[in-house]
Amino acid sequence: MAPAQDLPDVLDAFCLRTNEDAGDDFSPQLAAMLQGQCMDWDELPPENDEGCIEYKWRLGPEHSRRRVARLATQMKFRLAEGSGTAFYLLGVRDSGFAEGLSAREHSEAVSVLMAAAGAADCILLLEALGRSSRSQKSRCCSVWRLEQRHAAVSKLSKNLHLCGSLADSWQRCRMEVEDPKDMMELFAFRCGQRTQ
Repeated sequence: MAPAQDLPDVLDAFCLRTNEDAGDDFSPQLAAMLQGQCMDWDELPPENDEGCIEYKWRLGPEHSRRRVARLATQMKFRLAEGSGTAFYLLGVRDSGFAEGLSAREHSEAVSVLMAAAGAADCILLLEALGRSSRSQKSRCCSVWRLEQRHAAVSKLSKNLHLCGSLADSWQRCRMEVEDPKDMMELFAFRCGQRTQ
């Protein structure tokens, strides 16, 4: 009988990623397309129930507050799956077909998505806008990046470069902004404007 140290741990094999696992995670490909500013709307895989990417074909004004609350809950799940970042693709069916939305439908969908993001204490940033070669020319799709509001404001405040008297005022203030509205009020006050 061979010593136990020579035998491989068979259970370790079940922890290895398989081709099926790698094929299900579309986020690396999406990140590469967005970074390269070359979104390929014709090659989207079917939506995965797990992960940080959500497809939404249509979100209209008929969505109730309860539906917006459910979307906010879903956003929190997608954020957790993406370690703080999620992506919403509007105008894309669950099958991956980028049918697109008319300008009016797109505006309505973005409004609903923003309401849900607000309810989840998140922000949305437009990453890409385009259309599939298989959809009608007047219909567009978009990719929106979702982040927690506090994390996004912290990142912005670290990257923000201020000049002149505004920079001096900012240095004296040294406050950490909890709410983006507070930051806007501070800027408006320092620039001689007051917000209501």
